[in-house]
Amino acid sequence: MKPIKHSLDLDNLENRDVVRGSKRQSSKLHVSNSRGIFALVTALSVVSLFAFVALGIEVGRWYVVRAELSKSVDAAALLGAKNYSNPFLVTEDLMAAVGQANFSPGLLGTEGNPQITGTKGAEGKVFVEGSTNVLNKITQVVEMQDHIAKGTYEKTYITSSGVAQQREVEIMLVLDESGSMSSAMSNLKTAAKSFVDFFEHTDDTDQMGLITFASGVVVERALGPNFYDDMTTAIDNMSASGGTNTEDALDQADGPSGFTDQTGIPGDERVQQFLVFFSDGNPTAFRGDFTRNGTDYDAVGYAANWDIKLMNPNSQFSYLNVKQYETGDGKTTGSTVCQSGSPLAGYSNTKWHVLDDPTYGVSGYSDFLEVYYSDLLGTTDPEKCSLNWNKGRDYVEAITKQMAIDHAQEVKDKGIKIYTVGLGSVDQDFLSQIASGPGFEYFAPTSADLKNLFQKIATNIRLRLVQ
Repeated sequence: MKPIKHSLDLDNLENRDVVRGSKRQSSKLHVSNSRGIFALVTALSVVSLFAFVALGIEVGRWYVVRAELSKSVDAAALLGAKNYSNPFLVTEDLMAAVGQANFSPGLLGTEGNPQITGTKGAEGKVFVEGSTNVLNKITQVVEMQDHIAKGTYEKTYITSSGVAQQREVEIMLVLDESGSMSSAMSNLKTAAKSFVDFFEHTDDTDQMGLITFASGVVVERALGPNFYDDMTTAIDNMSASGGTNTEDALDQADGPSGFTDQTGIPGDERVQQFLVFFSDGNPTAFRGDFTRNGTDYDAVGYAANWDIKLMNPNSQFSYLNVKQYETGDGKTTGSTVCQSGSPLAGYSNTKWHVLDDPTYGVSGYSDFLEVYYSDLLGTTDPEKCSLNWNKGRDYVEAITKQMAIDHAQEVKDKGIKIYTVGLGSVDQDFLSQIASGPGFEYFAPTSADLKNLFQKIATNIRLRLVQ
């Protein structure tokens, strides 16, 4: 066997090295090109990412600005609807001023003050439009040059609109025209008419009525629409005389000429109902049934001097020929147990049927005074002959307050809100029990303060009606 010979082909080896070197050079060039492309893509991605971030910031600003503009527009619309019929303001100007006042000039890069316009529609409805420009500072950095030249992204136009409308309403004014009001009557008339003025432009849809009370109670204007002329005339004709029959006035406000019955109507479908009650003094009279010498009377009894007579319940100062404090069983002189003289003989007397009442009679307990009424009268006999005058007066004053409070509660239980306005030395605790709460109570030190208070109540009612 011949030995194997090994030889090294330098030429081939050299050539192989060249080839291998070429391959290595090619590989190096490929790696270098990939890194450049990656850098380019990264640079472009960063720019795009920055653009998206910038756009996100701008869009966020747009939404915030629109939210603030919407708040301003809504506030303007609500206040405009509340003052739709305010005779002392130009509602359109008010809405524009309120809208601008609630939006800070230059807020988040906006262009100056927003444009706010308000208009009045039919049936108490108002419309408010608002607009502003947002200056886009961030997106201008990354946008295309041609867009910059064209101003494509220089500003963004933001708009918002709002609508508000007054709900329909029923209002009963219950006003005191007792004798103590003689010096304040002129200011009361001015105040009451200024209240009615707030609802003049909706008197074809809203409803209003007027009850005046002194010794008796008069429905001057039954609740209904188209009230403006009737209400102002009735208020002008008011005059002061007689006692203070608060309880019957409150009772009649919810009577046949008063509020409509909304029993069974869902709360969100009900007409809003308000009673505005004014008085300058404590109750002194009540309406009830009486019998004298066998004859029945629907009359007004009240705390006064011994010789006072029962009064007509349907007029402010009209006496009936019936003495109220010669009390007894009301039977004729031939059959009554009330007798005097020697020999004893029956005499004409007046039976107070209220003394038999389970709530207000001699056996009734008054939460208002925390006493039994028999304690005030000094007797448990509802047909006692010739009650003591002083005790009878205390009793009348007690039950008239309690009756008024109870009637007011009956009204409130039906969802009707009661505002009270007291003048001078009126019993504020008593009026507080009539009112629907602390926010419904007003007190005027002098009659000159009445107009301002009545206008505040009208404004509050308007605010509650806005939707």
